[in-house]
Amino acid sequence: MRNILDFQEDFPDARVVKLEQNYRSTETILSAANAVIANNRGGIAKRLWSELGQGEQIQLRPLDDEHAEARFVVGEIERLLDEDPAHPSRAEIAVLYRTNAMSRVIEDTLVRREIAYQVIGGTKFYERAEIKDAIAYLSLLANPFDVVSFTRVANSPRRGIGQTSLSRVIAHAASVEESVWEAAAAPEQVPGLGAAAVKALHRFMDTMGELRAMAGLPEGGRSRGGVQAPGGTEPAASVPPLPIAELLEALLSQSGYVEALEADRTIEAQGRIENLDQLVEVGREFDAAAVAGEETLDVFLQQIALVADSDSRRDDEGLVTLMTLHNAKGLEYPIVFIAGCEEGVFPHSRAIDEGGLEEERRLFYVGITRAMRQLYLTYARRRAVFGAQTYGMPSRFLDEIPGDLMEEPREMVFRPGAMSAGPGRGGSAATAPRGRSAASGWGERPQVGLAEREVVAQENRFRLGEDIVHAAFGDGVVTGVEPGGVIVVRFADDGSERKLMAEYAPLSRR
Repeated sequence: MRNILDFQEDFPDARVVKLEQNYRSTETILSAANAVIANNRGGIAKRLWSELGQGEQIQLRPLDDEHAEARFVVGEIERLLDEDPAHPSRAEIAVLYRTNAMSRVIEDTLVRREIAYQVIGGTKFYERAEIKDAIAYLSLLANPFDVVSFTRVANSPRRGIGQTSLSRVIAHAASVEESVWEAAAAPEQVPGLGAAAVKALHRFMDTMGELRAMAGLPEGGRSRGGVQAPGGTEPAASVPPLPIAELLEALLSQSGYVEALEADRTIEAQGRIENLDQLVEVGREFDAAAVAGEETLDVFLQQIALVADSDSRRDDEGLVTLMTLHNAKGLEYPIVFIAGCEEGVFPHSRAIDEGGLEEERRLFYVGITRAMRQLYLTYARRRAVFGAQTYGMPSRFLDEIPGDLMEEPREMVFRPGAMSAGPGRGGSAATAPRGRSAASGWGERPQVGLAEREVVAQENRFRLGEDIVHAAFGDGVVTGVEPGGVIVVRFADDGSERKLMAEYAPLSRR
């Protein structure tokens, strides 16, 4: 970027020609993009314009959580395909998000609604290597004869068990007609294995045995599916099975899989960890709906297989496109959805901490200008992050778009944990379009009852100019108090300003 910004200083006689006419997007979309990028200090100022007319307003939608967000996006895609007079094809629709892990809930919803899709610049959620590895671990726990899963996970992460050693274990299991689990659990009986491989296999199988016990499965790697222990009786499980989510967390921890990714210390490894967190969230959703008495691990694996199989469906009606905003550069679509427009999600918390806010804003600008005709921006009031429900604030980038360019439903006051005003929660929030009436983005405040008055009182817990201490960010001063119990704090260590939920943030007065 510096090569472009410093070009005029390096070559004083250079002449700048601004290419400002845009042939892709409507004036409304370009006006939003111009307003957002104007907040960046670095860059060569230009103002995009178009002869395509004003076009439709940008649709802004707050949703209860990531599942409601996915249902809205997919439901709107269905409506556009079925009802829009222009009859867009699936190939004209793109859904953009900040990180790869965010695709999972959207993908699951598209699969359930039988809408074919593709993931550009990456792989579909259940085809990602780390997801396949985790599922292979579960599959081996459930089926000790699963040679494919054993081969995939025995040396993932690396344990010093080479391909030659794995082949010898598999060949030995076949020759003595026992499961690959049993052969690996007694590696000293496998011909040709070196001492290091024997030791590594013992460590690996000890871990797998502990995990199998956590899954409530019989000892010795024998399946519940009819493989009996010596003597003709099947040993009973010693402990009740862990829920799937807890089993996955234990598996990823005790196998050393997440530890190996953390040691990598790369952006790619962090993305893989985020994907695995999403798989744990899949497990939590399954646990919440599980039927008592079912062999949950088998049922979970069957459901995963069904979703993964349907992912591969293609047809002649085109494919909805899913991709990260980074992969969207240079592309264009008549209809674009940008999901996850929340603080800490977009802009990403890592970018905020590392001073990369302007690059995040450029990325948002890229996302906006991918849209030719219609643009949807969505955010979730709460989202599952690392297994906990976190309450989200609308992205600061949404505040930078002029209110007259956007259409959004009237919102009730934001009440963390109550959410009763939102559609689908039994509330009666009006849906008349309006511009944004407050810089915070939360909109107009209705007449409040007792519960709402308690929230208003909560807002006054911290006052403008008050010194506070945050458990993670240190000393700060309150620079703003906003509706919904939101405060703005400037922190002394790095000079950053953050919006926080006063009720939930670990804050105290200094």
